[in-house]
Amino acid sequence: MEDLETTSTTGWQPPKTAPKKDVILACFDDCPLPVTATWNEPEQQWVFSLAQVNLYEGQWNDTFFETQYECADQLKAWMPLPQLA
Repeated sequence: MEDLETTSTTGWQPPKTAPKKDVILACFDDCPLPVTATWNEPEQQWVFSLAQVNLYEGQWNDTFFETQYECADQLKAWMPLPQLA
């Protein structure tokens, strides 16, 4: 993912300020879109799930989630999740 401007205007925050006790909206180097992620203390990495799909009986209908891990230095920017009313 290309460099993100981390300002109060865009809402993206610098990676070093990311809270490791919350779920965040995160941008990683090798992920094409922002994802919800949380810090995995035992692995010392960010963890998130991506939706995947496989062919089943000739159709793209076999959907599943795949867990991904990213090293701390791969986080490029983050923002808090919006509050729900």
